[in-house]
Amino acid sequence: MQENRRAAALIPPTIWDREPTSPEVITVAPFARALREVCGPMPKGRAERYAEWIIASAQRYGEDPFLVAALMHRSSRCLPDARNVEGLGLTAIQPSMYAHNVRGRTLSYPVAAQSSWETRQKVVAFGFFEQALLSAEANLAWSAALLAMWREQHELVDSKFEQQPHRHYVSHFIWGDRVKSARAEDRIFTDRRRLLTHYGLTLPVPTRAWRNVIWGSPLEGSPRVVSSQPGAEREDGLRLHHGVDVEAVFGEPVLAMADGRVSFAGVDLPGHAHNRELSPEAIGEVPRSSLGHGGRYVCLTHLDALDDEVWLRSCYMHLEEVRVRVGQRIVRGQALGTVGRTGMQRSAPHLHLELKSDKRLYDARDVLTGILLGEPPIEPKKKRRGVHALVPSTAVDSTTVDSTTVDSTASYPGQ
Repeated sequence: MQENRRAAALIPPTIWDREPTSPEVITVAPFARALREVCGPMPKGRAERYAEWIIASAQRYGEDPFLVAALMHRSSRCLPDARNVEGLGLTAIQPSMYAHNVRGRTLSYPVAAQSSWETRQKVVAFGFFEQALLSAEANLAWSAALLAMWREQHELVDSKFEQQPHRHYVSHFIWGDRVKSARAEDRIFTDRRRLLTHYGLTLPVPTRAWRNVIWGSPLEGSPRVVSSQPGAEREDGLRLHHGVDVEAVFGEPVLAMADGRVSFAGVDLPGHAHNRELSPEAIGEVPRSSLGHGGRYVCLTHLDALDDEVWLRSCYMHLEEVRVRVGQRIVRGQALGTVGRTGMQRSAPHLHLELKSDKRLYDARDVLTGILLGEPPIEPKKKRRGVHALVPSTAVDSTTVDSTTVDSTASYPGQ
């Protein structure tokens, strides 16, 4: 796996709070429900089988089932026969990485024990070969055992090999002995927070008060990472980026950041009169090849609670599905549609987010401090006339939290 230096520079590991704890008792039915919500549609009974296998394997080796499930989703989007450059099966296991550790069904590895070394072993019920790793049950069993190995080894490995700073030993599952970026673990933890929420755990929901409006995250599992900022060049400098790009996966729900009204729902088309307002049903009928840069998108208008002549607008672009229509009243956290890549040519799925008033475009990171994270290292080379001024970081008035029933500073097993 090649190191992505730009991605590695997005956010330092120290910026993250501790991840929330998992429930002490985890049951199959709500865990399966969480898998269906995050993984998307699955064949009948698959979510329940996966839930049983993940819980059993994780508990056998002392791992967190939600971490295993998050690794599964991030590695393969929950597809058991996935093959890619990262590895095989549900959790993208790399057989070559463990060629010297596995004999038959036995995993052997050294650990430091006081002033000496000792070899530990874990026996797995399945063989460690390609066809087995493409089996869901076997892959999940091996992933839990390998995570346990890295948990027991990671302090020693970190002391012996040069590393990029990272928070958790799950990075070694991705990279092996030498962790070259912490971005993989950040994405896995995002999925883990989403899974915990859909399981039914009440996680702290951060909000920010700005311009007399309460704002929340545009995606589940906050905080989320911004990968591109306002003013960044597009198309070799022919245009500038008028918003932030928030990392996301295809199909995850896009959420309203604040209460408001749908002021636009439709598509962006090339040319001068390029915004076409449509019903949700008609939006999907517009050929993808004819869409402009924004693709399918939604804008909400939010009124300043103390001055009803001042309007704020949030826009959510590149959507796959649009689930709202013009004039509809929306509450913060309501699903507007799903993440897609409509209007894009080369980029991976993400949410393009714009926040503006009648006078300027704002950097959403300044308004949603702590909800959106990231300082993209590539700054725009030029400033063009016509680009709106960005709001300074002092624009945020105050911070509130909707719910704190879970101790957000607590660690979870294996932290």
